[in-house]
Amino acid sequence: MKKILTLLSCLFIASTALFAAPVDDDLTYEEEKVSMEVVVPENQHCTDKYASVKIEYMPMYDEIRIYYDTLYVSYDRGEAMNTVIACVEDFMKDRKYTRYRYLKPESQKYWKDDRGQRKAQWSAYIKLER
Repeated sequence: MKKILTLLSCLFIASTALFAAPVDDDLTYEEEKVSMEVVVPENQHCTDKYASVKIEYMPMYDEIRIYYDTLYVSYDRGEAMNTVIACVEDFMKDRKYTRYRYLKPESQKYWKDDRGQRKAQWSAYIKLER
């Protein structure tokens, strides 16, 4: 009896593997939607000449990560926040979003670059809503 059940289960597994439908590996559409787009705003609203703003946009999730980079000696947290808010509002206007909210609290990071200059970075993780 056990031999018959074993034989039937082996035949069932073999027939399932033999007649299984092939998997379609065309993921180009999903990869395009999940991809991240790096945007450097034309008007960066910076008063600091060493500062720069970069936005990483994920269209599938309507989320952005925004970075404000500058030298440590010229870093001002208030200036960074005002610049980022102005850039986010411009981005929302261009992409037809109406509101935004922070997904994580803002973060600040300090480091030395390869030339030995001290740098500061203010970053935020934002969810956009239509």
